Amino acid sequence: QRQICISALSDVPDQSAGKQPFQAAVTVRRLFYLTSTLFQTKFGLMRTLFIAVALLAFLPASRACDVCGCSITGQYVGILPQFHGNFAGLRWSEQWSVSGHSKAAISAGTDISDEHVQSLDLLARLMVKPKVQLLVALPYRVFNRKGEDARTHTQGLGDLSLLAYYIPVQSEPAAQWRHTLMVGGGFKLPTGNSRLATGDGTPIPANLQPGSGSFDFIVAANHTIRRQNWGINTDLTAKLNTANTSDYRFGHRISSALRAFHWIQKGRFTLLPNAGVFSELSAEDRDGNNTPEASGGWHCSGSAGLDVIAGRFNLGVNYQTPLAQNLGQGKAKTRSRWTASVNYIF
Repeated sequence: QRQICISALSDVPDQSAGKQPFQAAVTVRRLFYLTSTLFQTKFGLMRTLFIAVALLAFLPASRACDVCGCSITGQYVGILPQFHGNFAGLRWSEQWSVSGHSKAAISAGTDISDEHVQSLDLLARLMVKPKVQLLVALPYRVFNRKGEDARTHTQGLGDLSLLAYYIPVQSEPAAQWRHTLMVGGGFKLPTGNSRLATGDGTPIPANLQPGSGSFDFIVAANHTIRRQNWGINTDLTAKLNTANTSDYRFGHRISSALRAFHWIQKGRFTLLPNAGVFSELSAEDRDGNNTPEASGGWHCSGSAGLDVIAGRFNLGVNYQTPLAQNLGQGKAKTRSRWTASVNYIF
C-alpha cells in the first residue's frame, strides 16, 4: 500500500517563540502545534476532559438560569447557559463514514474507502449588546481515508466562520413558559488550505482538504422553549456556498436539530441530559460543469448527550448515530459521530 501524508502546517514548533512571547502570530502557531499533537495522542482529549471534570468539583455552585442553543456553519454547538453572555471554549469531534463506486460495493463492503474526520474547534461568543451576540469558530481538521490500495492523510487549519445573532424574543424570568428566539447570519471565510496535492502533484479530493477555498453565506435561527425543568431546543441553519478559484462548489446545505432537555440541580452541578434528532440535506457538488461522484443527499441521526454546568465552566458530550440516509445516490454512508466540548463562561 502507498501512503499519502500532507500537512498544511509545519510539524516543527517555532524555536524563536521564546523571544517574542506576546506576539499574536507566535501564540496562534503554538496553539495549533499543540492541537496537532493532541490529534496524534489517542487518549489526550480524554485525559483533558477527566481533568476538567475533576476541577469542576471544586467550583462554586452554578445558579439557575435560562439556556439557549446555537450552531455555527451547521455544526450544532449545543445547549448553553446564557446568563453570563460571553464564552470561549474548545470542541472536539470525530465522525466515521464509508464511500464506494456503487451501491453494491457499499452493501458488500468491498472496493470501498473508510473515512475518519477529526476536528478541534476554537469557539467564542461575545454579547455586544443585550440582544446582539457574535459567534466565531476556527477549526483544525484531520482527514484519514483508507482504501484497498491507498491511504490518504491530510490535516490543517480550516475555514473561519463569523456569525451575528439577534434576539427578538426573550421571555421574562418569571414567565411560566420561557421562550428565546435567535435569528442571524454570517460568513465562512476561505482561511484553510484547499490546494493540497500528492507528491507527484495530483490534487487531493476537495472533501479531504482542510478548507473549501470559497466564501460562503450562512443563515440561522434557534428557538428554545422551557417550562420549569423541561425544555425543547430547535435549530435551523442554511449554508449557501460559492465556487472557489478552482471552480469547485460544494452543494448548498440545510441542517436542523431538535433536542429535548431536562434541568437537574445536583449540589454544585447543573446537569442537562438531552436527546433528539439531527438532519441535513445537501445539494450535489459542482466541479466546473461536472457533478462529482457520491455527493449530495440527506441523512437523519438520533442524538443523546449531557451538558454539565459548574461555576463558569460548561462541559458537554454528545453522540449521534444514523437513523436513515441517502447520500451520494447510495454510494456513501455516514456512520457514528461524537463531540466533546469545554467552555469558559465570562
